Amino acid sequence: MNGADDNQGSRELGEIIEILRAAVDTMIPADEWPGGWDGGVQRLIAEHGNGFLSRLRPLLTKACEALDLAAISTHSAGFAAVSDEEKREILDQVSGQPETTEAVEAIATLAFQGFYAGTSAPAGWEMLGFNPGPTAVSGEKYDEGTPLNRIAADYDVIIVGAGAGGGVVAAELADKGAHVLLIERARPMRASELRSNHLQGKRMQAYDTTAGPGAGNPRLLELSDGSVMTLPGEGDGGEYGLNAMTLGGGTRLWQGMSWRFYEEDFAMASTYGKPEGSTLADWPVSYRDLAPFYDRVEWELGVSGDAASDMARRTPRSRPYPMPALPGDEVRTILSASASTLGWKSSPVPFAINSIPRAGRPACAACGQCVGHACPVNAKNGTQNTFIPRALATGRCDLLMSAQATAVLHNGCGVATGVRVVVTTAEETQERVIRGRQIVVTAGAVETARLLLASGLGNEWVGRNHHTHGIATATALTGPRFEPRRGPGHSVASVDWVHRDRKAWGGGVIVDAPAMYPYTQAVLGRTAGHRWGLEHKRWMREIGAPLGTMSMVQEIPDSSSRVSIDPKVVDRNGMPVARLRGDAHPATREAVDFMVDRCVEWLEASSGRDIIRNVLYTAPQGAEHSAGTARMADDPALGATSAEGLLYGTRNVFVADASLHPTNGGFNPGLTVMANAMRVASTIH
Repeated sequence: MNGADDNQGSRELGEIIEILRAAVDTMIPADEWPGGWDGGVQRLIAEHGNGFLSRLRPLLTKACEALDLAAISTHSAGFAAVSDEEKREILDQVSGQPETTEAVEAIATLAFQGFYAGTSAPAGWEMLGFNPGPTAVSGEKYDEGTPLNRIAADYDVIIVGAGAGGGVVAAELADKGAHVLLIERARPMRASELRSNHLQGKRMQAYDTTAGPGAGNPRLLELSDGSVMTLPGEGDGGEYGLNAMTLGGGTRLWQGMSWRFYEEDFAMASTYGKPEGSTLADWPVSYRDLAPFYDRVEWELGVSGDAASDMARRTPRSRPYPMPALPGDEVRTILSASASTLGWKSSPVPFAINSIPRAGRPACAACGQCVGHACPVNAKNGTQNTFIPRALATGRCDLLMSAQATAVLHNGCGVATGVRVVVTTAEETQERVIRGRQIVVTAGAVETARLLLASGLGNEWVGRNHHTHGIATATALTGPRFEPRRGPGHSVASVDWVHRDRKAWGGGVIVDAPAMYPYTQAVLGRTAGHRWGLEHKRWMREIGAPLGTMSMVQEIPDSSSRVSIDPKVVDRNGMPVARLRGDAHPATREAVDFMVDRCVEWLEASSGRDIIRNVLYTAPQGAEHSAGTARMADDPALGATSAEGLLYGTRNVFVADASLHPTNGGFNPGLTVMANAMRVASTIH
């Protein structure tokens, strides 16, 4: 917003502030704890200003005017002046009118986000006993990258994207003696910037996103009715795709669940058949091909787990995990016992988190906010603190940050010559062309496809086969309760429904649901009928942390799902934006519906009752597990790249991220992305 808009926004806010405060404190009234206004909303407005309010302000103004009008018409006094009981009656009345329901919900959004999420340590955190842990690493070191004036004119290898795949490839090739440039779009960020309030964390990203692309970086989503929706680069991270744009990519903010795919995951079409309307295919490599790279990544990244568990035994390995599993908790005890009554096996979750001090970094501190946030003690392992430092330590790898690759340059005959990058600093924006003998694209499934398409590279499979995971969740509103849980937030898993009896298209792993952040719990309460008022606050305090389960379900890629580039819309650097569309294949819906029943079954066996079930069949806009847009195949008629990641139609352009995955397994794919990137790097000379 410009200055004039900001000033106007302040005048409008000032005119309704008394009404707004009264409404917020009616929704979250004071008891032994502060009301919503003093408990966080006032500070949220002060900290985020009109940039935050610009999205809610028209609705807030409409709601406050409607509340005031209703109060005057029935009580001859403004809303802020009537009694508390009258305020509640008016709120119920106005919120029940179709023309003002959405506007009143905007006040509720403001109230609940401010009290439970929107500032550092809002009152709702203390009320629920939520402890996020340290806000930053003491004495933290972070890499600002190589200054632009020290970037060479040419390199042996240029890698676009310093996430899971790019970080591994950089380390492998620098170790082999190549002169490497690793390009990262994000600016340098301290851990403290990635551990603040929950509304700026990767899981919420409601306002002023920290690890998102920022303003001027939209995507377009084609909806089933033919309309097109703009997904802004700032704002709701779930809407945009839950991307993490920072050094290390998703591995800096992930929860670190590190599973190997099963043998059947590499042969889905052979195992289950190809359903009509899908693009289901086998991988051109097998589990046996990837096993030695899984082993290396587990040890070089650092994974804690139980090699004797049923889960580990189903993926043949040459040695155990480098660290024992993270300690158990009450949730693991309860769900393990109930799994036994069902005849299921269960085991600890393997995590890329130090369970013991390792590699000069401490063990997990079990902070209250793991997933979506940087680790406060640097115990969470990602490429930013393992593979990338290893690459830089060789002296043969440069790291260029705040740099967006807008094109891979080539001679039109399949030979890439370099990349065009736009480097943005606080002082200026510069465009540079950097030459490279080999180009490796590791920007994530959406951005990799976008870059290749914008560069005019690849065959008709580039951008096709886009898929993520189906998600099934179940939450028991009645049953076992816990104190606010500590990190990492998951504890126990069952793999009994992964490729079991050829049911549910491979199904997926079931784990305990992630530990709920206070705002997530508040939204659950409103969904369950605890709308607002003192009753809501009592419910929040009494329910504790509810028991939940969730499944990461194998998605059957649909032929309609793809990433393309828009012919007209460009981002702030003039690059065509990604255009996404897609639907969930009926086979995916079948699998998700089957697995949500298993999630409920596990809860019921654990004495869970009043169960809320929720399903997500696909994420056409992209998600943190996006895959498949440059899939591997032995034949260019069946995929975009060879088994070695070489882009068909080129001699020296490789892909080494989740874009290569023909299918994405029934697990979090991070470990597989890194293992496969290591395998691809072994073929690049």
